[in-house]
Amino acid sequence: MSEFLPGDFSQMLSLGIAATDRGEYAAALQLLQTVYTRVTPESAPQGLSSYGLCLARVEGRRKLGAELCQRATQLEFYEGKHWANLVRVYITAKNRRKAVETLDDSLRRLRNDPALLRVRKEIGYRQAPTLQFLPRTHFLNKVYGRMAVRFRRVAKQWKVLAIIAGSLLYVAALLELFRWITT
Repeated sequence: MSEFLPGDFSQMLSLGIAATDRGEYAAALQLLQTVYTRVTPESAPQGLSSYGLCLARVEGRRKLGAELCQRATQLEFYEGKHWANLVRVYITAKNRRKAVETLDDSLRRLRNDPALLRVRKEIGYRQAPTLQFLPRTHFLNKVYGRMAVRFRRVAKQWKVLAIIAGSLLYVAALLELFRWITT
């Protein structure tokens, strides 16, 4: 086999990543497999999680796919796409708990990353029920959850009012102090 030219390598990698993003996992797997048989993952981490996702979806090699995605998150921890692909691998492996834990952890690190927000919609992520010892569909859980949301909204409004009132009291105290000093 001939050696890659730098342009060939980057072009194949880009095509493989784009095919993965479109959901064409079999075509992407061929491209990415060719790239990663000739190049070390450390030299091209940008496509490593896509390669792991393709392995999990096409060949059913979920453990290796998860390992490659984890390696990509270690190399480029700031890239939300790697975390999103790791979540997708866990969903493919039917490990929803691990997928949700990974998603929560990655959203704490990278708050408004578009790839992570997109994968959250894909998997139908919902927060845990308010009263975790009761089923989500239990009457008390539904009522208490609605009340908790309303209470948080009201609490934010009261917090703003408290800050404004405190500021006004501070200004009034300063004015009174200034008046006392000048007399």
